[in-house]
Amino acid sequence: MTTAIETHERSGGRSAGAQRATPLELFFDLVYVFAFTQITHLMAEGADLTSVLGGVAVLGVLWWSWASHAWLANQRVADRGVVRIGILIAIAMVLVLSISIPEVYPGPGESHFGALLFATSFVVLSLAYTGVNILVAGHDVLLRRQVILTMGVTIVPVSAALITGAVLEGPAQIALWLAAVAIEGITVYLTSRGGQWQLPSAGHYAERHGLVVILALGESIISIGFGAAHAALSPLAVVGALLAVTLSLSMWWHYFGRLSAAAERDINELDGARRTGVATVGTYLHFGIVAGVLLASLGISGAIEHIEEASDIGIFNATALAGGLALFFASTAAYVSVTSRRLPWSSAIAAALTLALIPVVAITPPIAAMAIVVLLTLGLSTYRHLRPTHRADSATR
Repeated sequence: MTTAIETHERSGGRSAGAQRATPLELFFDLVYVFAFTQITHLMAEGADLTSVLGGVAVLGVLWWSWASHAWLANQRVADRGVVRIGILIAIAMVLVLSISIPEVYPGPGESHFGALLFATSFVVLSLAYTGVNILVAGHDVLLRRQVILTMGVTIVPVSAALITGAVLEGPAQIALWLAAVAIEGITVYLTSRGGQWQLPSAGHYAERHGLVVILALGESIISIGFGAAHAALSPLAVVGALLAVTLSLSMWWHYFGRLSAAAERDINELDGARRTGVATVGTYLHFGIVAGVLLASLGISGAIEHIEEASDIGIFNATALAGGLALFFASTAAYVSVTSRRLPWSSAIAAALTLALIPVVAITPPIAAMAIVVLLTLGLSTYRHLRPTHRADSATR
C-alpha cells in the first residue's frame, strides 16, 4: 500500500499536512456562486419536473468541473506553475458556462446558441483540465497513464452526449445531458478503482468540500432575498424570512457542527487506495448534498414569494423544499457512513420523515410549511450536537 510519504513524493508538491485552500481557489469558487444562482432561477422558471431535471443536468455538468479542479489542487498547490494557469482557464470557462444557463434549453424555433455554448465550453474545459493533469503528473508514469485512461474514456462519450443534446431540444436534450452527467460519474469511478489518483491532503479535501457546501448555503440566503423582493414587505414576510434563515443555519449546523471535521479525521487516518476510494465516494455524495441545498433554496424562494397567501404552498414548492431537505439529510448520512462506517440513524430517519411530509407540506400555507421543516431540521441538528459522541462520528466542538 502506498504510504503518505510516497504519495507526497509522487505528488511533487502538496504535503499531507497542507490544509488551506489558496486565494486562487477561493476566487475560483466565486464563479460557482453565480452558477448556483443561475441554476435555481432556471428551475424556478418552469416550476415543473422538467425544469428541475434540466437544472439537475446543468448542476451535474458544473459539479464535475468543480470536483475535478478541487482534486487537481489537492495534488499541487493551485496558485503555482501550470496549475495556476489551469485554474485561471477554468474560471473563464465556468463563467461562460454560467452566463449561458438561462438559454441552455431552447424552445421550438429558438436559437440553440446558448446550449451549444454551454456544451462546447465544457468540452474545452475538460480538455484543458486533462492537459494540465498530464503536465502535473510529470515523471510519474503511473499517474500519467491514469489521467489518460480516465479522461480518454470519459471525454468522448460525454462530449458527444452534450453536443448532440444541444442540437436537439425538449425532453431529448435533457435526457442526453443527464446521460452525460451519469456517464462521467460512472466512467471516472470505474477507471479510478484501484488506480493511481492521489489525495495527499485530507485537510485540503475537507476544506474544499466544506466551502462548496457554504456556496450552496449562500444560494439559500440569496433565495430568501429573491423571494422577499417579489413579496410585499410585512410582518409576516419578516417572520417568513427569519424562518428561512433559521433553516439555512440549521443545515449549516448539521454539516459543520461535527460532520465535516469528523469526516476529515476519518479520511486522514486512511492511506493509499482506501483513502482515495473513500474520498472519491465522498465527492459523489457531496453532489447530493449541494443539490439538496439548492432544491431547498428553490422551495424557500417560492414560499417567501407567496408568504402572504392563505392558500397552500403547492406541490412544486413543497417537493422542492421538503424533497431537497430529504436529499440533503440522506446524502450527509451516507457521507458519514462511508467515512466512519457507522450509519447515523437520526439523519436517515430525518430524510425519510421529510420525504414523507411532502404531501402534508403541499397542502399547508407557506408560513406553516416553513415552520414545519424548520422545526424538523433544527431539532435534528440540536439532537446530533447535544447527544453523547462516539469517536467514529464525532469531532471536537
